[in-house]
Amino acid sequence: MADHMYKPWEVPKGERWEYFLDYYKKPCIFIACCLLALFSILKSVFAPAPDLIILAAASTNYTDETVWTMATDAMKDMPFDFNGDDDVLAEVNYVYFDMDTQTQDPEVFMASQTRLSASIATAESALQIVDAGTIGYFEEQGLMACYNELPTLTEHDSDELIKIPLHELKPFRDIDELPDGLFMTLRPKELMQLGNSKKKLANYENQVAALLAMMEE
Repeated sequence: MADHMYKPWEVPKGERWEYFLDYYKKPCIFIACCLLALFSILKSVFAPAPDLIILAAASTNYTDETVWTMATDAMKDMPFDFNGDDDVLAEVNYVYFDMDTQTQDPEVFMASQTRLSASIATAESALQIVDAGTIGYFEEQGLMACYNELPTLTEHDSDELIKIPLHELKPFRDIDELPDGLFMTLRPKELMQLGNSKKKLANYENQVAALLAMMEE
């Protein structure tokens, strides 16, 4: 005879959390990922198109979005009106991605890796914010361009990876709450899935122009 399948209210109080983890953890993670994906789709359909989308992937869980809001507010005064609507709308899409969770909590790691992979696959963000815990992953995956993609910056070697301390960039300089150890990188042009799309090429060129503007004194 099959073992009796307990209903949640039949489980003794002291064992209910363990029961939940055994039977409902994976479905809850899956549902949460689906809801995030649905939210992203609805947001992209109904929200105004941003001029600039920056991907932020960090191993520290920055749940407070104040820093990103302050940065995007500062970008409103910069020459980023790429769609010509007389308004600058910038977004920072933050993804928590900690390689250590691969062994500590494989389900959480898989969920965050899936979200990061989806963000990368859209190829919307040439500009990428990383920290010490994610920069190695981005470098291993070939997701960091060298200064040969910014030929006007002759003070750098062409084969030097672009990784600029975030606090050195104009929109972030006056943010006291900005965590240490964050860097801005640029995705290689060849990985932006441009094809023959003039729209995608313009998006990439606009993000390069935005980075150069951020680097100005």
